[in-house]
Amino acid sequence: MKQQIHKNKMLQLKTKLTNRKFYGKWLYKVSLLLDGCVMLRTHAVADIPAMLDTYNEESAYFVSHRKAVANKDSIINLCEGLAAYTKDTYALRVERSRLDIYTNNVDFYEELSIRCQTELIHRFQPSSGNAEILKDSHNSITVDKLPKGKYQYRVYLLPHKMSKDREGKQKYLNWLKLQQPKVTCTAAIERWFLTTDWNWDRRYILVEDESMLLMLKLRNAEVMGKVYNFVVCDK
Repeated sequence: MKQQIHKNKMLQLKTKLTNRKFYGKWLYKVSLLLDGCVMLRTHAVADIPAMLDTYNEESAYFVSHRKAVANKDSIINLCEGLAAYTKDTYALRVERSRLDIYTNNVDFYEELSIRCQTELIHRFQPSSGNAEILKDSHNSITVDKLPKGKYQYRVYLLPHKMSKDREGKQKYLNWLKLQQPKVTCTAAIERWFLTTDWNWDRRYILVEDESMLLMLKLRNAEVMGKVYNFVVCDK
């Protein structure tokens, strides 16, 4: 009984709330630290347990396979949990020994969190009220109140679309600043927009309403990245 209470407390400590979907699709995320999980990139979940049974640390050719053999019980335990569900239930992202598992199935999320509790780094889930709102929306962020009490949208900018065009960038920023306070345009955003010519850094502005969003699109839709709308949730 005490052990179960301890496990539940550990899960609670590793649980974080999120207010938007991962990749615009998934409500839940489980992050594991698991040496050898890179095998999941190149081999089917159903095939891995049998492969590991035939290997030992000396016979495994690849370093990743040797790591998986050394961590055989944990890898097989994970694969058995994944194999119990269809492939469309989840998505995997592998980065070295880090494995992120995304899903919209709360039963799968809970079962996997308990099954792999030893390897669990943290997990993400929406609150009960947020889950209902986010379930049917793609690019929404739930909030207690609108940013600064009025901004309805978050718009990510793509300055690399105007790469090397300093004059064009400055004209766009001059126009953007004239739209304030219907949009936000801080000095930091202005410096970043002018000097960034690569596609990896993501920053955003806030937009007051749909009519201002339309004006941004008409001015230069090319530099607009993903758009999120804020949804007030007081549950």
